[in-house]
Amino acid sequence: MNAKVSLTALASLLALFMGTASADPIAPIEMKVTGTLDMPACTVAAVSDGVYDYEDLDATDIRPGTVTHPLEAIPKTWTITCEGRTYLSFNVVDNAEGTESATAATNFGLGSVNTDGKLGYFTLLMDNAKVDTVASHVFATNTTSVDNKGPSTSVRKSGYTMGWASTATNEQQLGQVFETNLTVQATLAGSAAMNGPITDDVPLAGSLTLNFAYGL
Repeated sequence: MNAKVSLTALASLLALFMGTASADPIAPIEMKVTGTLDMPACTVAAVSDGVYDYEDLDATDIRPGTVTHPLEAIPKTWTITCEGRTYLSFNVVDNAEGTESATAATNFGLGSVNTDGKLGYFTLLMDNAKVDTVASHVFATNTTSVDNKGPSTSVRKSGYTMGWASTATNEQQLGQVFETNLTVQATLAGSAAMNGPITDDVPLAGSLTLNFAYGL
């Protein structure tokens, strides 16, 4: 008898509780997932601020006709240091485009002489690459795929992207400190491409803009 009374009372309490919850629901609480995807800042350092100076050249370096004269190669080390680990690549813009005496994807202009004469061209070799002090391969591509070129590659004109690649796969190398030698090899055009002899001091005016990109 007592048990029956207790069960009845319990059922009444449950009904009362459920009725109260239904009539006055608890306010909903929004759950959030937060955070920030940080892009690490990178700084670029180059020997001599990236100036490759052939200094004073002798007029005898200019060959008659169409014969060209390659000059000594000048290597300089570039170091890019980022605040965090990232992928790094770059492309170049030839600021003297159209003045190269021989047309090729790897030839960059040296400037003009005798109105529209062309002083020659230069190439840029990317080699001795490292990522976080460890030897790396390099890549050059004009698609979205990484084309591993091995330990070195010639830098190509706009439309191509260069960067650091895994030594084993066609994948970009992830790191924080990126190094590479960028070696300039200038070639003087023959007098025919220069539109005749040089009668006054003429500065070589080769110039590239390197556009670096980092992140995924």
